[in-house]
Amino acid sequence: MSKMKLFFTYLFLFLIPYVFAILLIGTAYNALVIHWSSYWRLLVGAAVGAIFMMMLKVIIQQPLGLLVLQKQPSVLRYLGRFFLVSHNRPLQIFNLGLDAVLSICGIYFTRLFFTFKFISDTAIGWLIIAMFVSVMLGSYLAFDLLKMGEPETKY
Repeated sequence: MSKMKLFFTYLFLFLIPYVFAILLIGTAYNALVIHWSSYWRLLVGAAVGAIFMMMLKVIIQQPLGLLVLQKQPSVLRYLGRFFLVSHNRPLQIFNLGLDAVLSICGIYFTRLFFTFKFISDTAIGWLIIAMFVSVMLGSYLAFDLLKMGEPETKY
C-alpha cells in the first residue's frame, strides 16, 4: 500500500470518525443535559464518553492491526499502535483518561460553537452521516487489505 493511500485510509477510517465520535458525545450530552454547571454532571458525562470511546476502539482493533502491520513506518503507524489497546493495560488506562479529557473538550466545544436548537434537533444526525461517509471512504481505500480472504473451494 502506498504512503498516500495509507494516509487517507487512516484519515477516513480512524482519525475523522474519532473526532466525530468525540463531537457526538458532546452533542448527546448537551442535548440531554441542558446545562453543565455541576462538575459532577460533567464528570459523569466524561466517564460515559470515555467508556463509549473504549467500546468503539475494541471494534476497530482488527482493521487497525492490519494497517499497523504495513511495512512503511510513519507517524500514523505509531498513532495506530497507540490506539491498539487490546492487550496493554497501562495503554488502556491512558486511553481511557485521554478519552475522558477529550469528551469534556467535546462537551465544551459543542456547547460553545453550536446553538441549543441545532444540538437538540439535527446535530446528531449530521454527525452520524459524516461518520458513516468517512468510514465508508476509508474502508473503500483499504478494501484489499481489510478483506477476510477468498472462500476456499475443493474440486
